[in-house]
Amino acid sequence: MRIRQSFPVLALAAVLVLGGCLSAGAGGQSPSPTPTQTATDTPTATPTEGPGSSPAPPSPTASTPDGHEQAANQPDPDKHVLLANQWNENVTMHVRVIREATNETVHDGTYELAPGSERTVYNTSAADPDGIERFTVVLTARGTTERVDIETSQCYGEAYGEIQSDGTVYLYYSIC
Repeated sequence: MRIRQSFPVLALAAVLVLGGCLSAGAGGQSPSPTPTQTATDTPTATPTEGPGSSPAPPSPTASTPDGHEQAANQPDPDKHVLLANQWNENVTMHVRVIREATNETVHDGTYELAPGSERTVYNTSAADPDGIERFTVVLTARGTTERVDIETSQCYGEAYGEIQSDGTVYLYYSIC
């Protein structure tokens, strides 16, 4: 009976002893916790360079090449509207492109695409945009209408209208 009463105390002692052993690093030393890095906007002091000192490493923001902000401000009128049919049946796709600056439809066409085919149907440079302009691409196929806006800046890429392998209509664009 005395063993049953002592068993919980012995079990607890064994867990505490073994727990310390199991978490010890090399040489029986407990490992130090791994620091977690977090981003901060707090400026840090830069060591002064002088004789015998090495230059400070560049900050991550100083070494990052020009990003999307610069590209978003640079005109690039050459944006394609592409269609693709990944489905197993022929599809009729209607595409309309509207120049937002003038509210003018600059392209309106209907295209029959065979399974597995792709086709470029329009390029915004044909509208001769003045700097960065917004165009709305409207795609209607299989009883569904989708629309996206693209801009004639370096940050925007082409507009893609596709019929996916399950027959779903999907209109999207690339952007930096």
